[in-house]
Amino acid sequence: MATLLAPEDFSPSEDAMALNKAFEGWGTDEKAIIWILGHRNADQRKQIRLAYQEIHLEDLNKKTQI
Repeated sequence: MATLLAPEDFSPSEDAMALNKAFEGWGTDEKAIIWILGHRNADQRKQIRLAYQEIHLEDLNKKTQI
Protein backbone atom coordinates (compact mmCIF):
# COMPACT_ATOMS: atom_id res chain seq x y z
CA MET A 1 0.00 0.00 0.00
CA ALA A 2 1.32 3.45 -0.89
CA THR A 3 1.67 6.30 1.54
CA LEU A 4 -0.17 9.48 0.63
CA LEU A 5 2.02 12.56 0.45
CA ALA A 6 -0.44 15.43 0.69
CA PRO A 7 0.74 18.90 -0.31
CA GLU A 8 1.31 21.23 2.61
CA ASP A 9 0.60 24.39 0.61
CA PHE A 10 -2.97 23.67 -0.43
CA SER A 11 -5.93 26.04 -0.27
CA PRO A 12 -9.20 24.59 1.08
CA SER A 13 -11.21 27.35 -0.60
CA GLU A 14 -9.55 26.78 -4.00
CA ASP A 15 -10.18 23.05 -3.69
CA ALA A 16 -13.81 23.72 -2.71
CA MET A 17 -14.30 25.91 -5.79
CA ALA A 18 -12.63 23.33 -8.05
CA LEU A 19 -14.86 20.60 -6.64
CA ASN A 20 -17.96 22.70 -7.23
CA LYS A 21 -16.88 23.21 -10.84
CA ALA A 22 -16.45 19.43 -11.18
CA PHE A 23 -20.07 18.95 -10.03
CA GLU A 24 -21.53 21.44 -12.54
CA GLY A 25 -22.88 20.68 -15.99
CA TRP A 26 -24.40 17.58 -17.49
CA GLY A 27 -22.26 15.20 -15.54
CA THR A 28 -19.61 15.20 -12.92
CA ASP A 29 -15.89 15.31 -13.59
CA GLU A 30 -15.03 12.24 -11.55
CA LYS A 31 -11.34 12.45 -12.44
CA ALA A 32 -11.09 15.96 -10.98
CA ILE A 33 -12.93 14.95 -7.80
CA ILE A 34 -10.75 11.89 -7.30
CA TRP A 35 -7.57 13.84 -8.05
CA ILE A 36 -8.40 16.55 -5.49
CA LEU A 37 -9.73 14.38 -2.68
CA GLY A 38 -7.32 11.53 -3.36
CA HIS A 39 -4.33 13.78 -2.88
CA ARG A 40 -5.40 15.22 0.47
CA ASN A 41 -5.10 13.73 3.94
CA ALA A 42 -8.03 13.45 6.36
CA ASP A 43 -7.39 16.80 8.03
CA GLN A 44 -7.16 18.57 4.67
CA ARG A 45 -10.37 16.92 3.45
CA LYS A 46 -12.11 18.18 6.59
CA GLN A 47 -10.89 21.71 5.87
CA ILE A 48 -12.14 21.40 2.28
CA ARG A 49 -15.52 20.16 3.51
CA LEU A 50 -15.87 23.13 5.87
CA ALA A 51 -14.78 25.59 3.16
CA TYR A 52 -17.24 24.05 0.70
CA GLN A 53 -20.07 24.43 3.23
CA GLU A 54 -19.12 28.06 3.87
CA ILE A 55 -18.73 29.05 0.21
CA HIS A 56 -21.51 27.05 -1.46
CA LEU A 57 -23.93 26.54 1.46
CA GLU A 58 -24.10 22.83 0.61
CA ASP A 59 -22.82 19.70 2.32
CA LEU A 60 -19.90 18.27 0.35
CA ASN A 61 -20.56 14.81 1.78
CA LYS A 62 -24.05 14.83 0.24
CA LYS A 63 -22.69 16.02 -3.11
CA THR A 64 -20.25 13.11 -3.27
CA GLN A 65 -22.75 10.38 -2.37
CA ILE A 66 -24.12 8.14 -5.08
